[in-house]
Amino acid sequence: MKAGGTIHSYQKLLGAINMYQHVPAPDYVMAMHFSDKLTGEDIKKYKFILDEKLINHDQLSMVVDFTGLSDMNADAFVEGTKADLELLRHINRFTRFAFVSGKEWPHALIGFMSALFPTVEMKVFPSDERNEAIRWASELPKAGKFQPPAFRFLPTSKDDVLAFEINGVISEKEMPEVIKTFEIFLERHQKVRLLNRIKRFGGIDPAIFMQSGLLSIKLAAIQKVERYAIVGAPGWMCKVIETVNPAFADMDMRTFPEDRESEAWAWLGAEPAQ
Repeated sequence: MKAGGTIHSYQKLLGAINMYQHVPAPDYVMAMHFSDKLTGEDIKKYKFILDEKLINHDQLSMVVDFTGLSDMNADAFVEGTKADLELLRHINRFTRFAFVSGKEWPHALIGFMSALFPTVEMKVFPSDERNEAIRWASELPKAGKFQPPAFRFLPTSKDDVLAFEINGVISEKEMPEVIKTFEIFLERHQKVRLLNRIKRFGGIDPAIFMQSGLLSIKLAAIQKVERYAIVGAPGWMCKVIETVNPAFADMDMRTFPEDRESEAWAWLGAEPAQ
């Protein structure tokens, strides 16, 4: 952490995007208030401050107050998408996200985000509880409890069919072995089939996105997987799969309820091995 930080280098930028200048908050809390019409320049200023925070702190929290935000222009949408992708790269550095708003949509947003990133605490506060949002985001995270591996490979009757079970939060520690298993399997075959049994999907440790080998596995899977059966997927995941499936011309993805797993195995032309 750099001594003294860089607060003077962007002091004027704070007012430009209505940062909480008068609410006490540790420097590791990035507190913002977006109001009126959001522009691309506002997002660029936010991105500048975010970069500075990432340089000066190993762990961060964020408070975003949408009270008074009326609209955004096209540049804000483009720059916002870029900023979101950059934030995703560093999301393992964040401990808490607090959203301040009198609207309903932030509740739906964190419902979706919390399912994907369970290691980051998220909460929505009403517009009159800005100080409480700052206080909550400023709290240091509690020590995490031991989590058993969520990823388990299952024996199958066919060499070109790989089956696995997900039960819990997929952690960073277990991924190197998972990636290695997938790499060996994909290297042995020209075309493959997959079965994913979901007992409980608790989300993904954000640090996984930074691991080497993950992108190459995804690219290889797109080229080699001809059938992918997902058993027991939650409703929101089924909708996502149904939406993206047409985009993969050479890979057919299908979802099956938990009580119809035998149909999934039959569709793949394999059986679970004992």
